[in-house]
Amino acid sequence: MIRAFQEAQEYINHIPKFVKKNTMEDTRAFYRRLSSPCQDRKVIHVAGTNGKGSVCAYLQSVLIRAGYKTGLFISPHLVDIRERIRLDGELISGEDFTAVFGQVREACDKKGGASYHPSYFEYLYFMAMLYFEKQKPDIIILETGLGGRLDATNSFPSPCISIITGIGMDHTEYLGETLEEIAAEKAGIVKKGIPLVYFANNKKVSAVIEKSAKRAESGAFSVKPEEICLKKYDEKGIDFSYYSGYYKYSTFHLSTKALYQQENAALCIRALAVLGERNEVKVSGEDLLAGLADAHWEGRLEEVLPGVYLDGAHNPDGVKAFLESVKADRMWSEEKTKMSHVLLYSSLAEKACGEMIGEIAASGLFEEIIVTKIESPRAAPVRELAALFGEKKVTVIEELREAFTYCLHQRAAGSKIYIAGSLYLAGEVMALVRGG
Repeated sequence: MIRAFQEAQEYINHIPKFVKKNTMEDTRAFYRRLSSPCQDRKVIHVAGTNGKGSVCAYLQSVLIRAGYKTGLFISPHLVDIRERIRLDGELISGEDFTAVFGQVREACDKKGGASYHPSYFEYLYFMAMLYFEKQKPDIIILETGLGGRLDATNSFPSPCISIITGIGMDHTEYLGETLEEIAAEKAGIVKKGIPLVYFANNKKVSAVIEKSAKRAESGAFSVKPEEICLKKYDEKGIDFSYYSGYYKYSTFHLSTKALYQQENAALCIRALAVLGERNEVKVSGEDLLAGLADAHWEGRLEEVLPGVYLDGAHNPDGVKAFLESVKADRMWSEEKTKMSHVLLYSSLAEKACGEMIGEIAASGLFEEIIVTKIESPRAAPVRELAALFGEKKVTVIEELREAFTYCLHQRAAGSKIYIAGSLYLAGEVMALVRGG
């Protein structure tokens, strides 16, 4: 069985080398070929640039706490491909992964000489839906990949609610060159008559989303930044207030030091309130409080070792949010003791490296920056990244294990290490931490 699981992974990892982007019509047709799994399930559909995985994690935690059997499909994974498919927070087993892989492969083979073959993301999505069809969760949470309108998850015809997180500049080669164009692609998940919850932090973006909702005759419910208020920040996490109008509680605790998670938790609260008002789910205030406090999402300012924080920030908006959290943590920490901060950084070449590095350099939050290389053919050249930092103190160590070891051994007592710039980097560091 172990060998079969490895072979399944190898096949899926090889897909990008021989499959081109498919049309939504082809994707929907293949979904029907699989007998349209999970048509009778309640599905929450989540799109956005940053934060959609965190929103999914908060929803999962609260719904499990409320007694719902909950399926989750997310991307990307950090270390283990099985992270993408979960039931009640547990990764799909290797045996079940192999079984549903075989079902999709068999459906591909039956296609005969036709040109369609699922892409990497589509293949895993179809596997997830077949797994959930067998497991019969009460609710399934689907996270889109990089888009919305043409995303494989959009082949599911009738979710009970759609959620759009913050919109930022990322994947512009696929989604558009402006925030409005990107928002239009993300808003492609809006379905006729299905309520929409969205983060309203930009008037032009909100106008695009609201127009899509109006066209689909869907109620649109916003979460505005000014409705969220930080109440407390310390080593235990964050207390913030948000009033949804449905739950009597307005102050919540998150077990994280990532300030941006207030927005994602508020989207979760608002979505559950809308579903509660429509009698789609029943989540008590106590379940909401406990579920949010219990939630944990890997790679989002996660303390992977004492004083070592891993964040998946990989685009300009993500880096800005990351820096805000580092600044808040630094201000709180320095009330207790003086300490230095070190950043381990890398990025993919197609990302807005100059803008991200400009934000980091201007922040003045790090006494030393170590630039390294991630194991990807799309990795940005290390020397080019280092040059973008200008006159900041930068140490170049190409091999990641050596760079990470350097950070651990060279830091002063009490100092903190932050790792950011790429989800690939986050995954590779996580693998090092778990491997010892």
